[in-house]
Amino acid sequence: MARVLLTGATGLIGRATAPALAEAGHEVITLGRNPTSDIPCDLLDPITVTAALESARASHLLHLAWHDGARDRWTSPVNLDWMAATLHLVREFARTGGQRAVCAGSCAEYDWSEPELAETSPLRPRTLYGAAKAGTGLALCAGQDALGLSLAWARIFFVYGPDEPPGRLFGDLISNLEAGRPVDCTDGLQRRDFLHVDDLARALLRLLLEMDITGAINVASGTAIPVRELIEEVANQMHHPDLIRLGAIARAPDDPDRLAADVTRLRDEAGFLPQHDIVSGVTRVLKARKEPA
Repeated sequence: MARVLLTGATGLIGRATAPALAEAGHEVITLGRNPTSDIPCDLLDPITVTAALESARASHLLHLAWHDGARDRWTSPVNLDWMAATLHLVREFARTGGQRAVCAGSCAEYDWSEPELAETSPLRPRTLYGAAKAGTGLALCAGQDALGLSLAWARIFFVYGPDEPPGRLFGDLISNLEAGRPVDCTDGLQRRDFLHVDDLARALLRLLLEMDITGAINVASGTAIPVRELIEEVANQMHHPDLIRLGAIARAPDDPDRLAADVTRLRDEAGFLPQHDIVSGVTRVLKARKEPA
């Protein structure tokens, strides 16, 4: 059993990952601003972070927290604060006896002119968010030996799950369909690699326990589908296919036609395969919305 320090426990990914860790028998210590955290702490305050890590003395760290504003996540200068905060967090985790860390990176680190993205693909982020993630990941992967730490940088692709906020695909799509409002979409022909959040939680758990898997690793399903397939599946299961207006808005000129993840490392080294396809994943999301909190 590992003693796991978890940040971002109240976010989309964290809400699925915390119970997965507990069900696997690990001791989970949540760290963050939320007053329900086991150790309430502002992760952007290095002094309180150091004190929290001294108190926690965890053997494993799963760092998911980052600025995630639905409207400004790509451009906010707060991304730079999170870059510094993450470097400090991992250094202090190592100093206080931590052995294994897995941190959440992003496919936004890559050069999106490449249709198939492997861990060795060029990094050429288009946004401040992607640049901050890329810089943090490169520094931590290069510095893990000096820190005496085993570290994996999980480049997460397109995750979806229940209770997504407005501004995200599922949050906007489901809320509009529930209200009976038409949903204007692009043509939806761009292909993306989607992964249900419960599968993502399983993948992160595997990575956390595999000390020999280090450096950058893609975390995705390995299958890129047209975005319209996901939109239409949600609409069909909600019995409102008539409200979807594909092609009603133009795609951005720089919107990539295809972003597919090479998941060879995740499959072969971590032994991970997703349990959900799009049909079962959407079903699970919609079922979760009907269940009492």
